[in-house]
Amino acid sequence: MVNNPYHRASQAYQKKIDDNLTPLQIVVELYKGMLRNVKLAKQSWKEGNFELMSANIVKTFDILEALQSNLDMEGGGEDAQFLHRFYTVLFSALSQASSKPNPAEYFDEIISYIQQVHDRWYKMAYGDLPKADDDEPLETEQ
Repeated sequence: MVNNPYHRASQAYQKKIDDNLTPLQIVVELYKGMLRNVKLAKQSWKEGNFELMSANIVKTFDILEALQSNLDMEGGGEDAQFLHRFYTVLFSALSQASSKPNPAEYFDEIISYIQQVHDRWYKMAYGDLPKADDDEPLETEQ
């Protein structure tokens, strides 16, 4: 992945990104990683495994940091400004999640927020939205 601006983000995602994917498709994969990590953080909180919850939040931070650092603030116009604010809000929200009165509900709000932007990226990359996979079991890391 020579000169791929999303290489660092894909390393944060800890998944080998297919070299044949377009940059938009890579971004979709990174958003899927964020969604998975936040769902796992929520699940870990429910199970009382706060160490694993924190680890999944840190993975999400790594992806956010890599995505944010690759924004073209000068040439990206309003889209780059929106994404910069979006990433900053996510950092803040994830930092506060465990201190909320109902962290599970708060994680759901964060997931919904990420999902909306994921869906925009997905439409740009593929045209149609994927079928809902909310019933798909989460892979937990031990």
